[in-house]
Amino acid sequence: MSAPRVSVVIPVFDAGDQLARALESVARQTYRDFEVVVVDDGSTDPRTLAILEAAAREPGVTVQRTENGGPARARNVAIERARGAYVLPLDADDYLAPAFLERTAPLLDADPALGVVYTWVGLVGGHHGVWRTGGFSVTDILSRCTIHVTSLYRRKIWEDVGGYDPRFVESCEDWDFWLGAAKRGWTGRCVPEVLVYYRRSPTSRERGSRAPGVSTRLMRSLVAKHRDLYEDAMAGMYERLAAAGLTLERIYDHPAMRVYVRLRNLLGRRPAA
Repeated sequence: MSAPRVSVVIPVFDAGDQLARALESVARQTYRDFEVVVVDDGSTDPRTLAILEAAAREPGVTVQRTENGGPARARNVAIERARGAYVLPLDADDYLAPAFLERTAPLLDADPALGVVYTWVGLVGGHHGVWRTGGFSVTDILSRCTIHVTSLYRRKIWEDVGGYDPRFVESCEDWDFWLGAAKRGWTGRCVPEVLVYYRRSPTSRERGSRAPGVSTRLMRSLVAKHRDLYEDAMAGMYERLAAAGLTLERIYDHPAMRVYVRLRNLLGRRPAA
């Protein structure tokens, strides 16, 4: 069989019925040149296991099983077994709009220099609204993760970056991955439509990652790994501040400004009538 254009990779750990919705959203894609690679990251929930067993019988779906090691490692296992030129990670509790692949894959086809295509994100479950995703550059991504994990990218990016870092178990493995891609010169483009839905629940990793101490530890790990980028950013910020200071000094040193300051001071000292 010829290789599919897109590999949808889904790490799963006790996702229950949310997994069924994720798989259904992939099956409903209007763009059809894809495969699905699911990695069961050590699930024990009977409902999840039943859904995985049923999924494994579907054409175009492969189910792998590993010991629990976190979503980064599970995604790496899935991508190692995937055959597509493009990769779409999808968490088991999120889901796609039917037109996601139709609106993103042709953009990668049309522009060989483009590395990542991402969309706006609908927030469901424990949060609401629309996440209008941001830019894709080192400057954009240094201070926050500007795009969602479910973004379509070339497999070559995964190879260049070295995969997802399994040390980021609690969260931020996608932020680390995108930062590594931007650092290597890969570019991204946003489709300004809600084409993926991101679910937050009381047990979500994202919620736990914001607990006291956890977010600090994750940020320290990110800075330690990409220290060169953060040092360059701090140096650049200082350079811009220094340049602004020099500009202000030149303005205040101008003869007209000195006259204005003296007049202002004289008028300010005039006694009240």
